[in-house]
Amino acid sequence: MDKLERYREYVQEFLVTQGSYKPSYGDVEVEQVFDTVRDHYQIVHVGWENKQRVYGCSIHIDIKDEKIWIQWNSTEIDIASELVSMGVPKQDIVIGFHSPFKRQFTDYAVG
Repeated sequence: MDKLERYREYVQEFLVTQGSYKPSYGDVEVEQVFDTVRDHYQIVHVGWENKQRVYGCSIHIDIKDEKIWIQWNSTEIDIASELVSMGVPKQDIVIGFHSPFKRQFTDYAVG
């Protein structure tokens, strides 16, 4: 299996696990959104809590130039370390929600 296919598999496996946890509040669905052609992957919460609409992306991951870009993470999960434990080298993970300047001070790729 080539690197890109392996990374797609890792990202999807991670998001399937995270998407299986339903919020304990409201009538909220957790959607796993996979665009395997353009390599965009998300967890989105959709529904209602009381009379309030719930909608939002909690995790957004892209694969670009054979690197995994963590574009958004509004959870308490350390996605990068989870991916490292699956076998992704740190130099192939970009913390995309950090500014390019800040990325140089992490153990991960700058872009």
